Formats: sequence, structure tokens, C-alpha cells
Amino acid sequence: MTARVSQPDRRRGTLGERWIAPGRRRPIFILSNRMRSAVPGVRNLFHDPEVAGFLEGLYLGKFLWHLVEHFPQQEAVDRKAGDEVLADLDALLRSRVDPTEVDLTGRLPEGLLDELRTRGFMCLQAPRELGGHGLSCYNTYRVVRLAASWSVPVALVIAIQNAVGVGALLPALPPGPLSELVRAQVAGGVLSGSADTEPEGAANARRTTTARPTEDGTAYLISGEKIHIGNGPIAEMITVSAAVRGEPGEPARLFFTPTGGPGFEVRSEHEFMGVKGFPNAALTFTDLRVPREHMFVEQRQDSTVRITGELTKLVSRGRLYLIVAPSSAIAKLCLEWSRDFISRRKIDGRELGEYDEIQRMMAESLAEVFAIDAISEWSLLCEDQPRAVNVRFEQNVAKNIGSVTCWRIIDRTMSLLAGEGYETARSKERRGARPLPLERFFRDARNFRISGGIDFQIDNWTAQLAIFSYYYPEPYAEEPADGPDPECPDLNARNQDHLIFAARETRRFGRICHRLAAAHPAAELFQREHLMIALNQIVDEILTMSLTLARAAQWSRDGREDGQDLADIFCTRARHRLTALWHEVDAQGHPEPAYAQVSTTWLAGGDGHGGDGDRRFGGLLDGIITEVPSAVGRTAEAGTAGREAGGVARAAGDGAPAVNGQGEGGTRLCAVRARCRVGEVGADGDRC
Repeated sequence: MTARVSQPDRRRGTLGERWIAPGRRRPIFILSNRMRSAVPGVRNLFHDPEVAGFLEGLYLGKFLWHLVEHFPQQEAVDRKAGDEVLADLDALLRSRVDPTEVDLTGRLPEGLLDELRTRGFMCLQAPRELGGHGLSCYNTYRVVRLAASWSVPVALVIAIQNAVGVGALLPALPPGPLSELVRAQVAGGVLSGSADTEPEGAANARRTTTARPTEDGTAYLISGEKIHIGNGPIAEMITVSAAVRGEPGEPARLFFTPTGGPGFEVRSEHEFMGVKGFPNAALTFTDLRVPREHMFVEQRQDSTVRITGELTKLVSRGRLYLIVAPSSAIAKLCLEWSRDFISRRKIDGRELGEYDEIQRMMAESLAEVFAIDAISEWSLLCEDQPRAVNVRFEQNVAKNIGSVTCWRIIDRTMSLLAGEGYETARSKERRGARPLPLERFFRDARNFRISGGIDFQIDNWTAQLAIFSYYYPEPYAEEPADGPDPECPDLNARNQDHLIFAARETRRFGRICHRLAAAHPAAELFQREHLMIALNQIVDEILTMSLTLARAAQWSRDGREDGQDLADIFCTRARHRLTALWHEVDAQGHPEPAYAQVSTTWLAGGDGHGGDGDRRFGGLLDGIITEVPSAVGRTAEAGTAGREAGGVARAAGDGAPAVNGQGEGGTRLCAVRARCRVGEVGADGDRC
């Protein structure tokens, strides 16, 4: 069947038209020459003038339902290939990894990295001739998700390697010495990472790490410091972002370099609130020599960004492995733990699951897991399969959607389990309760709203760099007008109403963006960061509603009606959130409280020496101690001093008092903060 709104000529397409090409079952979305000519180059790093995207359409106020209506499904052959790797990893994790021990000691099991390497888990998507499994994007996501359901630190080691390690960047490298080097390293099983974040903060556009050309021009000398570098302590090769001295604008480039040589140092290993055991470090470079041919230069690179366009696309997809896959794993675990808890609890003889609020909490968590699956499947399966749709924008926002939704779920689960949720698994096991590790995963989950970019800053940047790239310097398209509402016969009445609502909200969104851009210069509008954040959250909610509905419709076509209820629940809650977000947007046009004045006044008195902030608001600190205590702790300090003095402070194993006043059989925290029993060898190698 062929269908055409006008002539089936790509050159004459108009925004919103569909062309079903001969031999194709699904429509291709096409753009007009007028649309292309409006932009001399590209609007942003993800824009493709030849291929439309669903989220890109939402940014324009266009609800392109036909792009998502036939929701992708993993092909059977591809799923089978992934299942085989998952089975191998499942066996390895259960036999070699004690996740509680990893959390307590902050260390991975001895020899685990070598096993992960030799069994191909560190190069999942690399071809078999390079020692990889040749997995699809979605199967790679599934592998990381499985690992995270057992041990998040192990999952992150795998994810870093496969998301931003040197092998993951191979597709972006042109043929030449650098590509040959990376191929050889991947074939040799190299462990790698990416060094970008600096002590000044990841939000800075410029890098303070510099690359200075040598006098003969054959190499660069890299100097600077990087922090929060995943796999940093174990990496054998890393990429380093650095500002190139001597080039116009000192653009940031990526340099590929081995570790361990002169000029490279692991300055310190980070210990986070969660994900304990994940190797992460601060790195220092002092005139580290990198051959010139090991610098990656992409054509048409914008000197205002620190990574290139192609690498940005790879990193955006990689964040689904790094952030969304573990978030999905934790969210799914919460479903099981909630069911376990509810099924064995009663209040005054009444089953806990019979209470209205408990039922709502459980149903919301189920619906939100369904939504996380929708965004991840859409973002990755569309890349694995030959679909004429641009999902780069969805991959970019999936990080926030997945991590924030996971946080709602685990926070809800913590409240549901109450004291049993807040209690550690060790404590529960000691008193005979089921040791669900909610406390550990709660700490781990908070990481994902931070890692890969703080959630609110991701919202802010996306609004400025993606959404409003279609409104400045001139609008990409006309202001959206009311049009026919979409229909989907595979949705029930309630979900059809949600679908119509999403379409109308999309047009409302486009009109608001048009009017804001017309009324304010970009520099002025972008100063209103709270507005930018709210607008991006609005369009993310519309996107997630739409994908959830499309997934439910596909389930119904497959004879699975359960998705209808899950989509209805998710969309109902999303509409409540949208009401609040639109209220935030509307409030921007009215007088607001003195946020800036209050904040500036307080910050002016930060030294405590009688500034205006101390005079006006100093009473808010009354009654507390603001001195920052030692981060090491007196017990650990005493132990260190004792070792330096000959070991007098060590705990005796013959019943004598230990350094913390406990005798044989007591416990203390060793220098690496792991709790061990007096008389045992602690995680720092000392006998407690």
C-alpha cells in the first residue's frame, strides 16, 4: 500500500507529511526545502535534516503520532543473542560477586576484572574478531541492567567501558593511526575510561586542562586535573578532554592515551555515598606526552563545546547504559520488594494490600517501571532496527526521565517499607527479618540523578541548546495551529483521551515557546533558568506519556491488555505533574517573591563576620554547630597514629580493650570505613 498527502517526492515534502515509500510498511517523515534552508547548517548536535524525530517534533509543537504508533519490539534472533550473554553473566555474578561485601569493603572481588574482560563483558558491542560479543544497543542495555540488579558497582564498571570507553568511541574515529591504535587496544582487552570532569565543575563549558604542542609539533603535553573519573583507578587507556593551546579559540579536543606512564597519576580514589566499590578517581596530568595523531579532531567542530558532535551522540546513547539501565534495575527490584513486604504485613488483622493508599503506591510504581521500559526500548530499539526516525533527542533526555522516575519509585518504596526500608540488610538479618537491601540501593539510586549531569542542569541545558535552537535566531516552523486530534484504535477510551491531551499539550507547548522567543532575546530568556527547567520537564512528561501509550497500544495488538491500565495510571499522574509545571510557567509573567535578593543577601554574609546576610538571616543558624568535623574520625586517626608509633593502638585479640573501647567480639570501623569484628583482619589489612 502507498499513501501520500501530495507528491511522493522527497524534495517537495512539508513538515508533518508522511510518505510510505514503495516496499516499506512504515511511513517516512520528510522535511521541506524551506525548512532546511531556514538553517544554514544544523540547529543543534542532534538535528538531522533528512530524518525527523518524535521528540524533535514536540519541541516544534508538532505531535507526530505516526512516528511512534508502531512501537518497536526486540526481534527474536536479537533477543536470543542477548539471552545467551545474560545467562553467562548471571552465573558469573552469583558465583563471584557478594554485593553486600562489595558495599562494605568498597572493593571488587579479586580477579573479577580479568574474568569480565576475558568473557567479553568489557566490549559487548565490539565485533567478535576484536573479542566482543557484537551485541545490539538494547542487548548491551539489558546486560548492564542485569548486573545492576545484583551489584551496581559491577554494572558501572561494565557500563563505563561500553558507554564511554575507548572501544565505544571506535565508530566515530576516521580510518588512520588513531583508529588502528584503538582497534588493537580493544582486541587486547584494554580497560578504559573517559576523563572530562574537572574540580571547577562539570558545568563549565571550557576545560582548564591544557594540551600544549611540543616544539617539533609531533605531540602535545597535557597538564591538568580531572575528578570523578569512572574506571580511573583501573583504566589502562583513557580519553582526556583538554583545551588546545595555539589554536584559535583554544578548542577542546579528545586525546587518547595509555595510563601509568610519566606525567600520569591517580591522585586519589573517590568514596561516594553509594555505589561503593565502583572504581572512581581523581587523576592528575603533568606534561603527559600524547602523540599528535592520537588527538581526535572532528570536522566542523564548534569551539564552544568540549566534545565533538559525533562523540556527543555516542555519549548520549551511552548514558542509557550508565544511568537508565541501573535505574531500571533498581525500579524493578522495588516492585518485587514492595510486593514481598505488602504480602506479609497486616494492620489490625487487615491485609496491608487492601488499603487504598497502599494500592495506589503499588500501582504507581508498576506504571512508572512500564514508562522507564518505554523510553529505553524506544531510544535503543529504533537504533538497532532500520527505522527512519531520529531518536538522538530521546536518548539525550532518557537520563533524566529514567533516573528521576527511579527516584520516585525507590523513595515511595522506602516510605512503604518504613522502618524496615531504612534499616540496613545486616541489621534486619541479625534480628531475623528478611534482609531486603533497600537501604543499599537507595544510596545507589541517588547517584543517577547526579552522574552524567545534575538533573536540573540537564533540564536547563536541554531547553536552551535543543528546544530553543528551533526558535532562535528565527523560528524553524510556524506557530502550531489547532489540528485534528490523533486516533489510535488500539487504545481504550481513557487512554485515547490521554492521547488527545498529549497532542493538545504539544501544540500549547509550541505556542508558548514561539511567544517567549518573540518577546525576549535569547540571552535574556536563558537567564530565566527556572522557566527553562519547567519547560523541559513539561515536554519530557509529554514524551513519556506518548511513548507509554504507544507501548500499551503495541501490547494490545499482541494480545496483552495489561499495558492499558499501566499507561492510564502513568498518564493520569503525569497530567497532575503537568498541571503543576504549567503553573510554574504561568507564574513567570506575574510578580514573584524576592528569590534573588534573599539569596544574594545571605551569600554576602557567608564568612560569618557580620555581613548583611548575617545581620538579616543569621538567626537561622542559631542553636547549631557549623564547624566541619574531621572526615576521618577519631578512631581511624588513633589507629593511624598507633601504626606509625609501632602499633600500640591496635585492638588486641586476647580480650583486651580495643581502640574504640570494645573487647573481643566487638566491632569497629577500619580505616577504609568497613565494619569488621575485633580480632579479624579488616578491609585496610589491619587486625581489628
